[in-house]
Amino acid sequence: MGRILTVEEVFDIASFGGLVVAPGPSIADGPARSEGRVSLRRPDGSTIVGSLKMQQIFQPPPPKERRWACILAGVEKADVPIGTEIWDEADDA
Repeated sequence: MGRILTVEEVFDIASFGGLVVAPGPSIADGPARSEGRVSLRRPDGSTIVGSLKMQQIFQPPPPKERRWACILAGVEKADVPIGTEIWDEADDA
């Protein structure tokens, strides 16, 4: 799958069970990926592994461009600086 997204914002929302990273991929670009392991390639060149789940969130009024909500588990907010790239781990092999 390749690069899923580049983190521009990180929110620690306990009710989601992890960190919400934004912007998520556009829903128009295709279906959500199932939950799975991802590599986080941080701006300092280091890489760590987490788990990413994508889901649709309904909000009124609907945004002009609908995007998948991306919930990242297994890492702390401090582990995901702005500019981190999230990659499908299968592509790292």
